Amino acid sequence: MVYKDTVFSEDELDGQHHIDDQFLQCSFPGAKLKFTTFRKCRFVGCDFSSMTCDGTNFTGCSFPESKLSDLNLFHVGFTDCDFSGAVLRNCVFQRLPTANRSPAKKFDLSSCTFEETDLSKTVFFYCDLSGVNFRRAILEGTVFDKCLVKKTDFTGAMMDGVRFAECKIEKTVLDLSGFISYGRSAGFDLEP
Repeated sequence: MVYKDTVFSEDELDGQHHIDDQFLQCSFPGAKLKFTTFRKCRFVGCDFSSMTCDGTNFTGCSFPESKLSDLNLFHVGFTDCDFSGAVLRNCVFQRLPTANRSPAKKFDLSSCTFEETDLSKTVFFYCDLSGVNFRRAILEGTVFDKCLVKKTDFTGAMMDGVRFAECKIEKTVLDLSGFISYGRSAGFDLEP
């Protein structure tokens, strides 16, 4: 099904399952998605800003030119999603460790792509970012806290003010301009 220029009300999509649907220039102002599933859906130029989700899952979805800013993505699942060209400013991707002694599973974003995505001032907390593509992403002021950053690609990313706190970083790609940008924002003076 194709939805175009549709404004979805607060609970209009609750509990629904969407497969292979297209959402074109749709908006979700104040929407509260509860137990909703989107599989292989395409969201083009949509506005999800300030929406709340609980038990919502996106699998194989893409979000070109969509705005997903100011979201807390604690109760959302993303698998094989492509955020290339989207705007996700001031968002929080997180999984909190459990209160019991069993280790919590990290928020697995390893199958997702963030190429050329604006992630300014976004927080990734307790996430698995193994193999994630952040090429040419805007990461100004972005925080990575307790994340697994393994074979992650930051080539061409804008890294001013990026912070990595207690992350496990391994075989991650950062080009020279990103390294210099990151170094300067961390307080280093670079000598010629």
